Amino acid sequence: MFKWTNIVALVATLLLAVGCVAGENGGEQSGGSKYGTLQLGEEQIPINFVQTSDSEDMLLVVLSPLTDKSHLTTNAIIGVKSALLGKELDVEYLYCNDDYIVVYEDPQCYYAPFRPLKSGKITMRKGGDSVGVDVDVVLFDGTPLRYKNEALPIN
Repeated sequence: MFKWTNIVALVATLLLAVGCVAGENGGEQSGGSKYGTLQLGEEQIPINFVQTSDSEDMLLVVLSPLTDKSHLTTNAIIGVKSALLGKELDVEYLYCNDDYIVVYEDPQCYYAPFRPLKSGKITMRKGGDSVGVDVDVVLFDGTPLRYKNEALPIN
């Protein structure tokens, strides 16, 4: 069984790998969206930075509208247990931090990984040199979070 300490270590490693250091300017957004759009509530957030972390236990993807990886003050982290890749997962029947992880953070709000999602589905696929992510979930406070991209680079 996957342990909470493993998830914390994975997330910490991923954040360190992308140089996630809070800065005053938070990096710069580019004019468009390189990797599609993440919807958080009513807000449409263009995704311009992607970082993946693939371990034996879990595949994690960091998404951000910012382009400066040393100042990722706004980001979403989505992950699925490796054994569940390629399957459509109903979060109501899974364990938060054991089977999946969803985190959202910006300077005004933080949706922590230890808060289980209310409802929704997550599908992550890995093939060749890309990762597919399809997330349509409702966060613990009722805020919808949606993102879909079938060809994110593995880096």
